[in-house]
Amino acid sequence: MKKIYTLILLSISISFSAQIEGSWSLNPSAGALGVGPDSATTNWWSSDAAAVTTRDCLFDDSIVFNSNGTYDHYMGGSTWLESWQAGSPAEGCGIPIAPHFGGSNTYTFSNGILTVSGVGAHVGLAKVHNGGEDGMPANDQIAYYVTFSGASLEIMTVDISFPNAGGTNGLGWWRYVYLKNGAAPPPPPPAYNVTFNVHTDLIVGNVSADGIFIGGGFVGGNNALGLDDSDGDGIWSGSISLDAAGGHFTILNGNCSDWSCKEDISGQPCADANNHNDRNNLLGGFSQDTTLNLIFGSCATPSTGIDELTNSFSIYPNPSNSIITIQAANSISTVNIYNMIGNLVMVKNISNNQSTLNIENLTNGVYFMELTLSNGSILNSKFIKK
Repeated sequence: MKKIYTLILLSISISFSAQIEGSWSLNPSAGALGVGPDSATTNWWSSDAAAVTTRDCLFDDSIVFNSNGTYDHYMGGSTWLESWQAGSPAEGCGIPIAPHFGGSNTYTFSNGILTVSGVGAHVGLAKVHNGGEDGMPANDQIAYYVTFSGASLEIMTVDISFPNAGGTNGLGWWRYVYLKNGAAPPPPPPAYNVTFNVHTDLIVGNVSADGIFIGGGFVGGNNALGLDDSDGDGIWSGSISLDAAGGHFTILNGNCSDWSCKEDISGQPCADANNHNDRNNLLGGFSQDTTLNLIFGSCATPSTGIDELTNSFSIYPNPSNSIITIQAANSISTVNIYNMIGNLVMVKNISNNQSTLNIENLTNGVYFMELTLSNGSILNSKFIKK
């Protein structure tokens, strides 16, 4: 008999765990949002029926809990903003503000407790978390109490406590009431192998003794994929199976949990300004095994960037912090120097096959040099200002 009871309890647990899966939106009626001194009362404030219209940008947001432990928060380009958010106007509908702008995160649901994890992850109002109402939860994680009701368990009530001296036991309670949209969540997208080949020519100094890593975004932590350069050619490679829905990622020179060793591509075309200036190469997804040929610190590709640079002239010393000498076999007409994002930062006219340049005023980093010879030929190379 004990085994029968165990099976029954397991069945109930699985059933309620699966019940959260699906698409949910705030119930379009009075009382969908409320706050009060305890979990059963919302007498401090409660949304009325008019809020369904005045806050329509919030009521039309949807949250889809997938069976694989991920959830997607859809805001449709507009949601409810409040004055505590940096850059927000007065309360009202507007373009979502980072990091509370939806997207994909992870969740767990067990014994009636829903825990969402990820930067900006939340249910209901973005400001509310277990430690307060400032939108800054500890460890980017928030826990909620969840119950289901209705004939088909189509109503989900979400409660969360936060410190408030005016409430019972020094707590206040927010309540959100959701209605299941009815549509089952789509099956998770397939996964494909992605091979990363990272050229390290532009790293100032040395490659870390820990090596090169791919991480962040939909790839995982800072050391999600360690790359290999066993042949010593400066190209670090590795493969990993990734969700075909795609996402952002970054390259790291070393195994740094504080992300201090990640590449800096800010301002370049492949940088996703909304996601920590990670790479956007795989945003939008992919439908087959994919190979990415990348350059650490640059959005150029090896086929059109570093690999095409020639050694038809010399630059020394390289790296340098002040004066460099350039020397070519033929007479040089003009020297153009470009920074990593393609801006022309220096021009010098020359009528000799050798000259010096003062680079003291350039910021530290990697630069491309373009030489135009007197015979019309154009040569390219790179140097490092340290």
